[in-house]
Amino acid sequence: MNYISLILRIASLTAIAMLAATIPMRKKKLDAKLGKCLIPLSQKKSTLFVAVLVLAPLIIVFQWFRVFQFYIQVILCLSAVLAIELAVRDKVLGSKCGVYENAIIVDGRLLLKEDITALPTLEYEKESESFNGENGDFYRKALKIVTEKNGVIFVGFSSEEERNSAVEIIKNWVK
Repeated sequence: MNYISLILRIASLTAIAMLAATIPMRKKKLDAKLGKCLIPLSQKKSTLFVAVLVLAPLIIVFQWFRVFQFYIQVILCLSAVLAIELAVRDKVLGSKCGVYENAIIVDGRLLLKEDITALPTLEYEKESESFNGENGDFYRKALKIVTEKNGVIFVGFSSEEERNSAVEIIKNWVK
């Protein structure tokens, strides 16, 4: 057995364990960054977290029973670690959905108050045909946000009331 491959697998499994262990610390750090919750939003229910937490390490364990070229091993290990990172991030943000003093967390995204530059949806939604047409329910639950770092982002809310209450606060943040 190649020792470099063994070290790669062990390091990947260790990284996965460490990422999973950081969930409480990430929640505390996020709480300090967000400030007080102004409006709680419907929390995203994700069943994929458990599946990823089980299947990602199995990708690495599977490599003990099957011989792959080294670059394939690296790709598989990095994919497993990245999958855990994304699942942990989704779990942390999904449990904190809401409008806070310093940010909004919706649709699995963290948007900081100072990063939001415009809400173009508000300018055209009243006279827009799509907003009032047969797909109106979809557009009344969505919001287009322009940010400095990520550009244009579309986020979805669980209800029109939730969206409107969030917009009332967010539109005061726009410069």
